[in-house]
Amino acid sequence: MSDIQLSTMALYFIGAIVVAFVAIFALAWFIDLQRQAPKWILSLIFPIIVAAMCISALLTGRNVTAAEFELAAAAGVDSPMLSWVLRLATGLILALCFARLISVSQKVELRVKEGKTLFIAFLLYFATNVVLNNIFGTKPMFDQRAWYPLLIFTTIYFSRNKDKNYSIDATKISLFLFFLGCCIAAVAVPQMAVQRNYTGWIPGLDIRLWGIGSGPNSIGPLSVVFLLLVMHKPFANRLLQLLALATGLAVMVLSQSKTAWLCATICFPILWWGRMLHAPRAASLHHDYALRKLSGPLLICALGILAVSAAALYNVYSEQVDLFTRDEEIATLTGRTYIWTVALETWAENPLFGYGASMWDDQVRQLIGMEYAYHAHNQILQALSVAGVVGLAGLLFYAAVMFNYALAANKATRGLSLALFTIILIRSFTEAPFDLSGIFSGEFIMHLLLFRLILLKSNQPYPLHDMHAFPNIPRTRQQLGWG
Repeated sequence: MSDIQLSTMALYFIGAIVVAFVAIFALAWFIDLQRQAPKWILSLIFPIIVAAMCISALLTGRNVTAAEFELAAAAGVDSPMLSWVLRLATGLILALCFARLISVSQKVELRVKEGKTLFIAFLLYFATNVVLNNIFGTKPMFDQRAWYPLLIFTTIYFSRNKDKNYSIDATKISLFLFFLGCCIAAVAVPQMAVQRNYTGWIPGLDIRLWGIGSGPNSIGPLSVVFLLLVMHKPFANRLLQLLALATGLAVMVLSQSKTAWLCATICFPILWWGRMLHAPRAASLHHDYALRKLSGPLLICALGILAVSAAALYNVYSEQVDLFTRDEEIATLTGRTYIWTVALETWAENPLFGYGASMWDDQVRQLIGMEYAYHAHNQILQALSVAGVVGLAGLLFYAAVMFNYALAANKATRGLSLALFTIILIRSFTEAPFDLSGIFSGEFIMHLLLFRLILLKSNQPYPLHDMHAFPNIPRTRQQLGWG
């Protein structure tokens, strides 16, 4: 063995030791931080994911000006720096999760039994869509990144006794900064953030906002989530609240995501209905949730629905009905029917377990000639193509349990849980919001936030006012040993 090879081996060995020591000290620091600030430390997961999404868009060097025709330029290039940034973000999230789990294992905390069925349903969904299909699928594989969501969701489950409001605040503030960045990028670096010559449903608006997200169909629905959070728990400062609403609405409109508009049309009334139905009763007409104070938002929502409907009808009839037969993109739902056909053909090759998690990776996309097909653009077809009938069964069971929990928690969240579930359900028709192949996406944020909110149907971390929830807690002087 040459001296160069020995030197290289020595450097790798020393580097591995250094990395191990750094990881140990970092984990110890996070454990100590978790003990000092146990209420909000886990909520940092949401800002880290949002920050990683922003940095990903900034470092790819993409140019979306002609994204409809130049897919390669719109996607950008994954640089080594971007890879290290994502590894750092992943390491921070994993460190937070490990620190929390270690902290949980070292002390006894009061936890109600709520959420167990939902967590078991998630484990079943993970097993059928990530584990079994990668063992028995057409192309078996192992990717450690696929196990990160399991660790994060498990940590959230064992932290269900913590106040969920910290997660709401962390998500709301990080998304506010994210959408401000989208608007600033549209002015400062339009080639990275704004698509030109786009034919949408709004007359006279030929641009489409990408911002600093992965795409319009990602930031559009995410802006609806942000608006729901802002209306559910407004900022204390009135000007900041108005700026947040204006920013969210601007992103929702400029992204020209039809799915986002549909979600807003349905979910805003669901939230307002939940706020009105489950509001604390008070005799005063000046109560925060009085019906007269909801009349303004309801009127704005109704006008918005009418405006979007009028714009859609105007666009359709002005271009004549034959446009739908001549325009291949419209006739195939923006090319999605081609992707659906590929998904069904792939599923037919292995009906039970599907292709595997690598179904929509770079190699497969190049093979089928669809660089934009990052998933099946339909949650059911995504499950069938990736995990077969077994995966679809796990998905349907998990979705049914999640709906039951979202409905049970709707009173405590005043309509927010059911509104978030509705967004995910609507997106399931044209996207794959339950996909667990990556954690740095708007879909994962929606999924994780909803899971966090509905684990407990009560508004409190644990119902201390209801002592029957903890029958083993001493209550009398004799039980406490005081005589």
